[in-house]
Amino acid sequence: MHKLNIDTFDLNLLAVFLKLWETRSVTRASDKLALSQPAVSHALRRLRDAVGDELFVSGRDGLVPTARAEQLLTPVRQALSQIGLALQAGETFVPSLAQREFRIAGGDLVEFAIAPQLIETVAQEAPGILIKLVPVPEGESGYESLEAGAVDVVLDGTTVKGSGVRNEVAANIGLTTLIWKRERLTKKRFPLDLYLKRPHIVIRLAERRGSVVDQTLAAQNLKRPIGAVVQHFIAMPAIAARTGYICNLPSGMAPTFADLFGLSMHEPPMDFAPSPLYIAWHKRFEADQALAWLLQKIRQAVATVA
Repeated sequence: MHKLNIDTFDLNLLAVFLKLWETRSVTRASDKLALSQPAVSHALRRLRDAVGDELFVSGRDGLVPTARAEQLLTPVRQALSQIGLALQAGETFVPSLAQREFRIAGGDLVEFAIAPQLIETVAQEAPGILIKLVPVPEGESGYESLEAGAVDVVLDGTTVKGSGVRNEVAANIGLTTLIWKRERLTKKRFPLDLYLKRPHIVIRLAERRGSVVDQTLAAQNLKRPIGAVVQHFIAMPAIAARTGYICNLPSGMAPTFADLFGLSMHEPPMDFAPSPLYIAWHKRFEADQALAWLLQKIRQAVATVA
């Protein structure tokens, strides 16, 4: 077994490792680290010698991590995050001076309705902070990502389960029913007979989790026809505008897409319970003033669309 002398190990090599993992390129990693390409290549050779593994091999689309590199990723991220928090513990967070990257996991609602307001605020108050929107991790990987610091915040309709994860209801999201304007509906509430007759466009995620719309209708022994199942919210109004199908959008998104696609907005024909939107983070990072600041900005952005 290869033995590593931790007393003489250069921790800077771990930062190079993470950048190589993220960029899959010596050239791009050198740009991110403000180092020369030979310096990054030399660091990679030293790291290979230290751990006794190639770590990255050349592939068609760039560097490909080995199995050993995959094993190292989470503990390396976690270790560097802990070191960073320890070094920053005595410092006061000043948004206007901060240089930081945050990864926020969220779906369409987050990207279309919440992120624009959030990023606008961050750009004004903390221009050195980069917001990266990433997919919501599935299953236990959500807990693992938060614990390791690979994701800072998860915004989703379900909680992230796991020891140490904080889940907070950020908002309760209602629905608005949309249909093309040529239907000439004048009433604020959508007519139930048309709602049950005209095909609907539904999003795959809601179909898989069980839509509040279908659950409420089923409780009344009613069922709506489904005309299309899509992967993203933005497809729903686009299809509705071409077909006359019905779509139900989160109320915070509805006005933008109604104007964009020429649709009329209405209250649903029945009272559907609002769906919770949760903010999740890990308690390991609660001492991080920058994260506390970000959570507050997220809460404010969510409040504008709830």
